[in-house]
Amino acid sequence: MKSTANTILSALLKNLFLAACLILLTSYQPYKRLWQVSDLEPFNEWFQINWQGQVVGWAQNRLTKHNGLFKVHQQEHFEGRVRGQRVKFVYEQTFYFETQPPYRIQKGESKLLEPNMVMETNFLNGDRLTVTQSRNQNTSKYERDSINFTLPQYLSWRRFIEKRPEQGDSLQSKSLDPHELILSSNSFTVSKVPQGRHQRFELLDSSGNRLQVNRQGRLLAERRGRGIELVASRNKPSFNPEMQTDLYTNVGLPINKPLGEIENIKSLHIALKGDNSWLGVHPSASIQGNTLITKQGAKYLANDRDSSTWSFDRTSEQVKALLPAIAIEQDPKETVQQLVQFVHNYLYYQPTPTNFTIEEIINNGYGDCTEYTQLLLALLNEQRIPAREVSGYIYLGDEEQRFGGHAWVEVLLDGEWVGVDPTWNLTQTTAGHLPITIPQEKSVSDLDFSVEQIHYK
Repeated sequence: MKSTANTILSALLKNLFLAACLILLTSYQPYKRLWQVSDLEPFNEWFQINWQGQVVGWAQNRLTKHNGLFKVHQQEHFEGRVRGQRVKFVYEQTFYFETQPPYRIQKGESKLLEPNMVMETNFLNGDRLTVTQSRNQNTSKYERDSINFTLPQYLSWRRFIEKRPEQGDSLQSKSLDPHELILSSNSFTVSKVPQGRHQRFELLDSSGNRLQVNRQGRLLAERRGRGIELVASRNKPSFNPEMQTDLYTNVGLPINKPLGEIENIKSLHIALKGDNSWLGVHPSASIQGNTLITKQGAKYLANDRDSSTWSFDRTSEQVKALLPAIAIEQDPKETVQQLVQFVHNYLYYQPTPTNFTIEEIINNGYGDCTEYTQLLLALLNEQRIPAREVSGYIYLGDEEQRFGGHAWVEVLLDGEWVGVDPTWNLTQTTAGHLPITIPQEKSVSDLDFSVEQIHYK
């Protein structure tokens, strides 16, 4: 009886073993690298774009085969309100690569849509690079040396992840600007590897962007400078711009008390909390312990090299054409005053989150602090007066009780750098001008400060 039972059990085990082998054999598939170009399959990725805690748009990465070429299409759409105005930004690019080694780029097109700006670029990459580019309907064509850019380079960080890198490993790669059509170097360093429940890699690139990627090389999230974040989505995300808070106000610096009229403030003491060693502070302000101090009419000594080695750019004919309308003085200080007033009166203020050329600024006749600053710099350059841009924040008044992003100019006069502001028609900056910069990898939410002392005139 026992022998019969053993025989049945032995036969059952053999059958189970054979069944398991059969399942393994029939389900076996050789290991396949997803990002090996010879085996590359079409893919489509959607992302929700967040900025400072609210949804501002969506992005897409898509690869298909089209007319015997690999077609890579990327697009990003941003939309929201800036100072009460509805604004929209669209960035699209499409690259076409050969389907045979070395998978070289053959052609492409790209489009940039910003407020009052449309830019389109089309190119063919043969023995020579042939480019047709339009900027607000002004079209140009040119040729230059061809581009050596390939699909494996485009997929480089995904292919890198497939090799299961260790923490600290790095990758050097190339990227192609879709409008300038210039190759630039980029590096990725593995800052985190999959551990426990967090089965993802984190890559830090040379621009300070952080990418979270799964083991298959799929992008899960990307954190860019100024608080912009892309988060993977199963489908195209939807959002309502009317539900957003104002984007300009949202990236401002709120303060704990009203300041009053900033023209009446002699100096301002701001207490910085926590570790702010990453904060960039311009020489026109000072740090004493954990206190940031700004002063009305702030100036500081220039070094000898500023005046002796300063170089001036070639001036646009349109900039020169403005000069007869300006009463240029012999004294540089008076010349600066005249130019500040001219720029303030020539342009009318309109929030313009677009980068215009100096010719476009002159033709448009409007802009925000960026355009005021660029026009003044161009005129000072023509008059051979050393000047440069200063970036920071300015107090927006007691009604808003916050500082907002701003740009102004500093001019070299009598061995000192002196701040002037053409947007506000000021020949000296106020204590409400905060000449501080926040690095790309940080955002305004990382800065914690409060007004400590206000010294009025």
